[in-house]
Amino acid sequence: MAEQTEGLMANTQIEESEADIKDEGMVTASEDNLIEGEDLENVEYERPENFPEKFWTAEGPDIEKLVNSYNNVEKKLSEGRPKAPEEYDITSLEGIDAEDPLLVKYSAWAKDNGIPQDAFLKLANELVETGYQSEQQAKLDTDNERKLLGENANEIIQSNINWGRSLVSKGIFTDQDYSELEVLGGTAGGQRLMQKLRQMQGEKDIPVVAIAGNQLDKEELFARVADPRYQTDPAFRRQTEKMFEENVPG
Repeated sequence: MAEQTEGLMANTQIEESEADIKDEGMVTASEDNLIEGEDLENVEYERPENFPEKFWTAEGPDIEKLVNSYNNVEKKLSEGRPKAPEEYDITSLEGIDAEDPLLVKYSAWAKDNGIPQDAFLKLANELVETGYQSEQQAKLDTDNERKLLGENANEIIQSNINWGRSLVSKGIFTDQDYSELEVLGGTAGGQRLMQKLRQMQGEKDIPVVAIAGNQLDKEELFARVADPRYQTDPAFRRQTEKMFEENVPG
């Protein structure tokens, strides 16, 4: 009997039928865990902690609202923020000099930080308004101090200015000293103190300071009477008598 040779099918592995093939790539749930179609309407959704509340409804995530919001953000990012102009238009800033050092610095800062024209003008107007209010308040304060000096306020102030400048010209005061003196003389009380300093130097014909609500007390007045100049200096005596009239009624 002839030896049987291996044919075409001798070493071929028998393939498994589709019924025997298992899908290893998908994990399936048991029938007990599956939700039937008619029960899906009763499913309650729970919002994840990291999901924005404004995009969540009782029915679950509001996909349409979420997509619209995303598109709006993307549009704004693509448009970019307004850019600073090459030169800011300041024609609407009334009474402001284009060469004003403060305006020049502010314009440079705004340009470096990419501030657009509208925002530039808004802040500039606020700065101008604040500066105006401060200026008006300073003017009111100055007017009030003048009233405290009395009717001869201008004469008193100018007299003290002349006295201070004369000390600078004599080399007794420096320009810095005079600047400090100007600060002192910014109030009625400071003007009065300067008058006292001048009296201590023996200066004559000093304009009288009569400050309402802050008059010379009797001790100061009688000290002037005890001063030898009261007997020997007619101008000093007249000044003292006027002080008595203004500070000691009757």
